[in-house]
This record gives sequence, structure tokens and C-alpha cells, in this order.
Amino acid sequence: MVSASDILAASILVVDDQEVNVSLLERMLGGAGYTSVASTRNPYEVCELQRKNHYCLILLDLQMPGLDGFQVMEGLKDIEKDDYLPVLVITAQPGHKLRALQAGAKDFISKPFDLAEVLTRVRNMLEVRLLHLESKKANHLKDEFLATVSHELRTPLNAILGWARMLAAQQLPPDRAGHAVAVIERNAFTLAHLIDDLLDVSRIVAGSLQLAPPPFHLAALSQSALDTVRQLAAARDVQLAFSHGLQAADRVSGDASRLQQVIWNLLANAIKFTPDGGCVSLFIAPSNGHMEIRIVDTGQGISPVFLPHVFERFRQADGATTRRHTGLGLGLAIVRQLVELHGGTVHAASDGEGCGATFTVRLPISVAEAPAGQAAALEERRTAASTASPVPRLPRLDGLRVLVVDDSTDGRTLTSLVLMQAGASVKAVASAREALQMLEGERPDVLVSDIGLPDEDGYGLIRQIREYEAAHGGFLPAVALTGYARAEDRDRILAAGFQAHVPKPVEPAELTAAIATMALK
Repeated sequence: MVSASDILAASILVVDDQEVNVSLLERMLGGAGYTSVASTRNPYEVCELQRKNHYCLILLDLQMPGLDGFQVMEGLKDIEKDDYLPVLVITAQPGHKLRALQAGAKDFISKPFDLAEVLTRVRNMLEVRLLHLESKKANHLKDEFLATVSHELRTPLNAILGWARMLAAQQLPPDRAGHAVAVIERNAFTLAHLIDDLLDVSRIVAGSLQLAPPPFHLAALSQSALDTVRQLAAARDVQLAFSHGLQAADRVSGDASRLQQVIWNLLANAIKFTPDGGCVSLFIAPSNGHMEIRIVDTGQGISPVFLPHVFERFRQADGATTRRHTGLGLGLAIVRQLVELHGGTVHAASDGEGCGATFTVRLPISVAEAPAGQAAALEERRTAASTASPVPRLPRLDGLRVLVVDDSTDGRTLTSLVLMQAGASVKAVASAREALQMLEGERPDVLVSDIGLPDEDGYGLIRQIREYEAAHGGFLPAVALTGYARAEDRDRILAAGFQAHVPKPVEPAELTAAIATMALK
């Protein structure tokens, strides 16, 4: 969206060989509030001036000595490579209107001109031009972002595929095989995090991000975020420090998991840009009716040029192919949106490159306190969750018969193995047609189906199952195990007739827990 101040600040070049016309137009534009108006009476200077200054609009006379306006427009086409000539022709030759427009001019005014008409046409043309430039900038950022996405996805994929092939060749000694598994797992989590960031941006843009707002205490939440990044910091020999001045009654209202994501993103960002041996500190304390979270690092700092853009989507201080730091340029944009959804603010400060950076989040302090017993129980659960084993115990599925439907051989095999290790009896097929054929002869206890299937998708499968049950009785609990992970995907899946939605990549504990829960009903 172009603002009025943007229009008035846009650069304009007046070109006319008559001094009286130049002065009149300059006075008119200046009186209307335009602040960046230049002029020339020499048509030979126009192309060079445009090449240096890239004026948003050129007011051009047609009849000038030596080089007329048509020749000037031909020269401008070599500069404006996108074929958009920001030219408004003002001339005493109304018969040349069609020729001027065919030559590339965007509008035409005949002399003698009306003041109001000139200002209206200038404003309209500037608005269109600025929108055009914004669109070009957005397209450029999009292209850069897609190239970055491709690189960031291919990098962990390369590690996964490379080490998987070495394992398949069975030529690694036992110690290297263990290392290969660790590399594959680490890079798989990296891929999952990249996808989560992309989905979060999609939800934010669509306005569909949901928050759960009960009050909670920040200390345990922040400690959990620190524990999450501790291994990342240790790998880079970055020291972590944490201090807070919180009392038991100091609480904030908001979605605990999303605010933990905020703190985790800021800590991970600080670690990424802090050299080996540096320090990242987390401070939390009440301040003027708000809860203030500060992450301070001794890293490379932020240049004054980039600092105003640090929270913009797809923007990175270094977007070159030679950049030292990976990422999609989404983390800080997600931080800002999540903080603002909680009614807070986030601010970045740095004295420049090499001087470190400070990110400050301010959140409203909760007014309504949870009952003491409830608050203590909630805190106890959060603390337990933050210190729990990273490999949870899988629920048992002994005796359960499960039908798995997935067109991906690898995905089908993995899901079957996870469920068999939990004690289930598993049959697996690759399509909805095969699943329906199997259901004609045998009814399992639970269905686990992908959504994206060939010929007929998971929605069609569950629809036919529910239609059969409506006519003949019975009920088959169903879990959708799918890569469609948006909130609207979940809503559609549950509305279609599935009882649970488990996003890929599959977490064995989440899948087996969903099946066990349904089997108990």
C-alpha cells in the first residue's frame, strides 16, 4: 500500500526547454507538497539523469530543439528495462497524443494546462509507479527467498541421503554408523523446523494462527528454551547465562508454547551470529507494568543499514551465495508477529557490526491470576515436561489390528514398523482402492491413512467408509497421518470423518498415543 507521504516524497524530473514552463511546474508541484522535484532544460541530459537518479516520474515536453520528446523516450527505454516509462507528456501539440502513448508515455496533458488536472494526473501516475516498484521489489525478494528455500532444504537432504547411502552399503565401522544415524536425525529435525517456520508464516499471513491464553510463569518456560539450545551453544563454545527477577505472582497471559518459540528463536539467532567463545545472556524482569525479556549477545552485531529491516520476512543481512550463516530469514519475522499477537513489542538494538546485539521483548503482565493450586500444578507439569526424557515411552498397542494406507513405500514401511514395535498387528496397502477391498473381508480396529493418495485421496476413502457404516452399522476409528499440517488442513480432516490428525514427519509417541486413545473409547 502506498501512503500519501510516499507519494509526496517521490522524485520528479521536469523536462522543458522553456524556463517559464519549468518554473511554473516547479512552483505548482512544490506548492502541492512534493519535496523532491528536479528539472532540466537540456533534453540531452535526461537519460543520464534518469540513469543516475531513477526518477519516479518525468514530466516531458515533446517539442524541444535538437532532441525531441519522442527521441528522449527511445533513450529511456534502454534504461527502464522493464518497459515501464514513467513519463507524463505535457505539450502544446495535442495532435501527437496517440503517437506519444504509442512511444511509451503513460499519460498526456495538452498546454495550456489546468493546475488541478496536472496535480491529479501526477498523483495518479506516482501511485501507480510506486506500486509497480513495490511489486518489482516483492518479486525480487520472492525469487531470492525461493532460491534460499531450495538451498536450505537441499543442504540437510544432501546429508541425509549421503549418510543413508553409506549405511545401505554396509561399509561403515560401528562407531561411524552411529555417527551416521545421528547426522541423519539431526538434519531431519532441521528440515522439520524449516517446514514449521514456513507453515507459521502461512498461518500468520492468513490470520489463522491460534493462541491458547492461560496465564503462566516465564522462568520455567525460559529455562526449557535454554535447554533446547544448549547443545547448539556447546557445539560453538558459546556460553549461556540466565538470570531473572521474577516472583511467584509474576505471570503473563499467552500461549506458552508460542512464547517459548519466541525465546528459542531469539536464543538460536543470537548463538548463530556469535563467534566461538562468545556469550549469549537471557534476562527477564518486570518493568513498568510489562514483563521484559532481553537476549544480549557478543556476536557480529547488526549494521545500521539493515537494522530497520531485521524483522521483515525474507530479509537477510547477507543474501549472497557466499554467506556464512544458514536460514530462511523467517525466524525474526515470526518472533515479531507472535509477540504482537500477544499484545507485546519486540525491539532490536546494536551499535553496529562487531558490537553484538540486544533483542528486547515486552509483554503485558497478567491481570487475572490463576488459583494458587492450579498455577502450581500447571508450573509442575511444565517443569516436568521441560526436564523429561527426549525419547518418550511409546504406549502399547498389544492385540490391536491396524490398517495402514500410504502410497509411499518408505512411509508405509516406517509407519508399520513403529506400530509393530508397539505391539500392533499391521497390514499395509498403497491406495484407497486396496484399503476398501481389504475392508470388505476384514475389519481392523484402527485405520491410519495418508491424505495424498493416487487416484482417490484419503478424504474419498474416509467418505466411503462412513457411508458404508451409515448403511450397515459399525465404526472404524481413523487417524490421518499426513504432510498436510496447516490448521485448516486439520479442521478439514476432522470434519471429513477422521478422529485424529498426526502431521508428518511422524513422531512415534504421538502416533501410538492417538491410536491408543481411540482404542480405549
